[in-house]
Amino acid sequence: MHRDGMTVTPGSSNGVLITTETETFRLDPGKTLGGDVNVVSHAHSDHLPRGGTEMQIVASRETIELARMRTGKKYTGIRHGSVRLLDAGHVPGSKMVMVRDELSYLYTGDFCTRKKVYLNRARAVRTDVLVTETTYGHPRYRFPDPVELAGVIRDWAADTLSRGHSIIFSAYPLGKAQELQVILRGMPVYADEPVERHNRILQGPKDEPLAAPLARIGTDPSIVITSGRGIMPTLPAAIRRNAMTATASGWCLDGGFRGRMGYDEAFPLSDHCDYYDLLDFVKGCSPSLVYTVHGFDSEFAASIRKELGIEAKPLRQKKEKQKKLDSF
Repeated sequence: MHRDGMTVTPGSSNGVLITTETETFRLDPGKTLGGDVNVVSHAHSDHLPRGGTEMQIVASRETIELARMRTGKKYTGIRHGSVRLLDAGHVPGSKMVMVRDELSYLYTGDFCTRKKVYLNRARAVRTDVLVTETTYGHPRYRFPDPVELAGVIRDWAADTLSRGHSIIFSAYPLGKAQELQVILRGMPVYADEPVERHNRILQGPKDEPLAAPLARIGTDPSIVITSGRGIMPTLPAAIRRNAMTATASGWCLDGGFRGRMGYDEAFPLSDHCDYYDLLDFVKGCSPSLVYTVHGFDSEFAASIRKELGIEAKPLRQKKEKQKKLDSF
């Protein structure tokens, strides 16, 4: 299979490049470049371009609006006939990217294939070449069912409130915060200003608010969704006095995470695939070649070769800024 048309600048450099005879597709660049087709998978900071000569991007409506708010840049959304955006199930607005030329290339960005209490999950799609993230690409990461875990979180929260404790729930303001607010809907939930800013973009004017503004909090046991524990001194004394702290992250599966991070409770709720989800996804895509990025890239590439018999290798940048994929 001819693959010389695909080049890469991995990690913190300037995105994954897919180059055809006539165009260059730059995926999740740190800096957009005029003349290239700049594509952004989602609005987390490590995937957003912060500068560049061309602020036109292929992305979902939510990602464009979030990107404007988070960076202050004046992004404009465009479409391209060779690019198809597919649900990634990671955070609101997140998309996988399919580029079709003589071959098909699927770039996952960050993604999740599990059914959750909100968002459409990512689904495998046939492709010639797959570029996939491997944040949790080690066999020790097997996440519980997210819908069942949502029930566990809700039961714990209800029990904690009934015992007179408030809850300070630390969560990333885009993605995890919205998922927790959906899980805890109907309870006395308040959101700090960073979380509120994201909520306002993601909710329509007629939607039921995900949470109340933190300024309205009283003295009764309540749940505060916050982007950082530094908010504690600003809360009413009655809330601080008996508050329990909690968080949700796939890294909770690492031994000692809760104690090391200083939380009273930690739930392994992730916006990513676990190791077994990743293997199932690669198998479902049936690619001839897989490139792995982030996290356990080398280890998971070895697992693909061993478990699925598919050629796989990590994308690692050498001294040159850009290399053809076949040279990695």
